[in-house]
Amino acid sequence: MLFGSVAEQYDLYRPDPPASVATVLGDLRGLDVLEVAAGTGKWTRLLIELGANVTVVEPDDDMRAVLVRRSPEAHTLKGAAEALPLADASFDALLVPSAWHWFVQPTAMNEMARVLRDGGALFVLWNGFRRDVPWLTPLVELRDRSDDDGKRPRGWAADLGIGGDFDVESQVELESTWTRSVDDVVSLFSTYSGMIIRSDDERRAVSDEVRQGFEAMAVDGVVELPMTVRGTVARRRARD
Repeated sequence: MLFGSVAEQYDLYRPDPPASVATVLGDLRGLDVLEVAAGTGKWTRLLIELGANVTVVEPDDDMRAVLVRRSPEAHTLKGAAEALPLADASFDALLVPSAWHWFVQPTAMNEMARVLRDGGALFVLWNGFRRDVPWLTPLVELRDRSDDDGKRPRGWAADLGIGGDFDVESQVELESTWTRSVDDVVSLFSTYSGMIIRSDDERRAVSDEVRQGFEAMAVDGVVELPMTVRGTVARRRARD
């Protein structure tokens, strides 16, 4: 996978979920929570802080190694969303953080329904830049390469179909501000898939453009980034 090649940078520079997202996740104390495609554990740490018994599934060895080092309390497994190495009806809640767009559907969704207990919560959430800020939009677009055949559209909601195993409970939109140095933002952009696939020369050129754009909006080298957590909260229907 692409992201393993930048696992350390990913963990250092990608945004942590804002503390306010705890209001979306609710009371997780003592619950068995599964996180699918957990990466380096940016959200795992929050789940642990909220008192959940956390199991994570992450396919990339390098990403998972960082997660194990940072969150040894979590039960960590290698696996993919489309074939979860877990028993039926074994979790109270399941979180997918900024990864739903990478999954093969409906296979992954059916696997999640399989491992959730009846009434279990499914959280499909993305934590990223706001898309309605005029100065930010053209800069964010620099992270993707137009001819990238592997690009997946980043979503703001999960399509769970009609008449399946889930009932949509709510759609999430939670805004925040993330204060970072321009250097941090440039490093952040190096962790996106559209940057990883570029040549060294292309990455340098894009990084220079990113730097110039964010420096124009910075004060003393620091920029206030408009962020949002968006996504879908659903419940697993009772089995027949």
